[in-house]
Amino acid sequence: MNKKAHPRASYPAASGERPSRSDAWGVVAPLLAAVAVPYGLLFPLLRAGWLSRAGFVAAALALSVFAVIVIAIHLSRSLAHLRSALQRSVGKASESVSARQLSLEADRDAALRESAADRALLRQFERAQRIARVGSWEWTRAGDRLSCSAEARRILGADGEQLVRPAAILSLVHPDDRRAFRHWMLELARGAERDGLDVRILSEGELRHVHVLGETLRDETGNRAGVAGTIQDATERTRAIQRIHRLAYFDVLTDLPNRSRFHEKMAETLELAKQRGTSFAIMFLDLDQFKRINDTLGHSVGDDLLRIIAQRLTRSMRPEDMAASLPLGPDERDVCRQGGDEFIVLLNGVANEQDAARAANRLLTTLAQPISLGTQDVFVSASIGIVLYPRDGADLDTLLKNADVAMYHAKAHGRNRFFFYQDSMRAASAQRLSLENDLRKGLEAEQFELYYQPQIELPSCRVVAIEALIRWHHPTLGLLTPTHFIPVAEEAGLIMDIWEWVLVAALIQHNAWIEQGLPPVTIGVNLSSVQFSDAALAARVREIAQVIDVPLDHLELEVTESMLLADFDAALKTLTELRSMGVKIAIDDFGTGYSSLSYLRRLPLDKLKLDQSFTRDAQHNEGDVAITRAVIAMAHSLKLAVVAEGVETQAQIDLLQSLGCTTVQGFLLGRPLPADATAELLRQSAAAGPVPAREPDAAWGSIVQPRTAAATRVDRADEAAAGESA
Repeated sequence: MNKKAHPRASYPAASGERPSRSDAWGVVAPLLAAVAVPYGLLFPLLRAGWLSRAGFVAAALALSVFAVIVIAIHLSRSLAHLRSALQRSVGKASESVSARQLSLEADRDAALRESAADRALLRQFERAQRIARVGSWEWTRAGDRLSCSAEARRILGADGEQLVRPAAILSLVHPDDRRAFRHWMLELARGAERDGLDVRILSEGELRHVHVLGETLRDETGNRAGVAGTIQDATERTRAIQRIHRLAYFDVLTDLPNRSRFHEKMAETLELAKQRGTSFAIMFLDLDQFKRINDTLGHSVGDDLLRIIAQRLTRSMRPEDMAASLPLGPDERDVCRQGGDEFIVLLNGVANEQDAARAANRLLTTLAQPISLGTQDVFVSASIGIVLYPRDGADLDTLLKNADVAMYHAKAHGRNRFFFYQDSMRAASAQRLSLENDLRKGLEAEQFELYYQPQIELPSCRVVAIEALIRWHHPTLGLLTPTHFIPVAEEAGLIMDIWEWVLVAALIQHNAWIEQGLPPVTIGVNLSSVQFSDAALAARVREIAQVIDVPLDHLELEVTESMLLADFDAALKTLTELRSMGVKIAIDDFGTGYSSLSYLRRLPLDKLKLDQSFTRDAQHNEGDVAITRAVIAMAHSLKLAVVAEGVETQAQIDLLQSLGCTTVQGFLLGRPLPADATAELLRQSAAAGPVPAREPDAAWGSIVQPRTAAATRVDRADEAAAGESA
């Protein structure tokens, strides 16, 4: 800091110095003159006699006194003037000293302020480094010394004594990064310009990621003197990048590679296979009935199930399945979650159908094992489509499309199986897709119609109920039965719309028949598993019935055993709510599923509909007759009405009557008819009186007597024709 120069103050001699002889003589000389001059002036008068001796002395003394007085006055004035001058001089000196003191104090305060500012700036710099997690370092060539800021030392996890030479930092760098870091430092020391470098360091037992920047340090002459740079703690940034990468390329739920990452890997596999002329297989896997499990047990259970499935798929892969696989990262898998309940498996070491089939069977066996979720075991199966490169496609899109087609072919053939892609499947898939599009258009264009099949009470031949059956007037395919389009509607998510249309149309038709003077009749409407698993089913039924103004005791909903067993508690709640509203409940196709006497006793049921296999098989086997008789007796003991389905011959009617079943449904007594024809049937039923019961026909005795081959062929031909007409 520059200091102001102040001239030294001048002080008079009288202010502190000793008086000299000339100064003393300047005071005495006037006094001597004041005495001598009067005597000198009067002495001639004394000699001339003008003055006496006494007069001379008196005159001389008077003049001397007068002169002394004058001199004294003059001296007094001089002293006063001198004193004033001294005072002024002392004042100036004091002012100069004060000014000098103030200047020195100002310089001191400025120096203190500058020092405080420097310290504050240093603290701010250190704080900024600490917040930004950026430290500075400098290496000088002359002394091979390394100096680091406090933040740099904190990042490196070392003190100043440890970080004296560059080798100290090198020892902290991860072994895999040391070579790159050493080369980077040498390039900077040689004067080259280099970009920043990301390295890993081992700091206090913790792995950290740091980003270092540097430049060549030069002296006043421009010669290279060392290297200076910064070091930034990039651990959080690196972890964030890793998290972003994981979110972008890995499925959050299962930790498997997602579709984007796996498609990249399959593209690399495809390119490598083209270069080497090798083959590989891709399996497209879709869980069967997963939506039903998800809707019934809840989405959290569904998520747990998907995680377990992913683990099983990964564990079931063997080394030979991935023999030619590309190098994988620590989290990479040859299995990916395509989305929802779909998975893709890459068999990089599989080159033929035999090996792919073994891998697929192993996957199906693994998935077939029960999965414990909470307090219950869940059984899962899958449908798998398999393609081989290059046989089934030369590019990735074609391979995946063909695998998807093969997977849907497996679903259409009963699920829990695998199929290899064939060109004929594509036509079936295209037809299925076309049918789905036509379904959507059919709903908008109201191309559907309800047919009604009566349930006949045998003793009186009276119609006691009718079942509403949907038909589709397809523009090009003609009249289609539900078996042709309901499975497609379920997969396409259209089944709810179709079911609501059926329910609304059936109830409206019921009102129309009432307006025509026909008696009320119970109308049965089938429920699919999708509707039955809907928690709002009862509320929706009530709302529709209120809008159409139909008493709910005229509505009968038909469910299957498999729906009831999927989630018994939920089924009991739904059925109880429906039953409390007046809706009748019937079990359809009884005997085709896992029948349980306990749920028959606990569920609020009204009717049991025997599957047609009971009546068909009972004609040829005495054991089936005993089973049918037991089922009918059990239903009666539970106060359930019994309806036998699929009655096509008089022999079947006679047999059922002998077993105690008095209500039947089938082509023999009533085929599905349009609304107008059904109205006429209801009118005839209401007008007809009671009909005497017929005696059982002798034909029912054929169950215990041999039949001719010709008779057997005739019966089978009738059954086949009846099935096609349905």
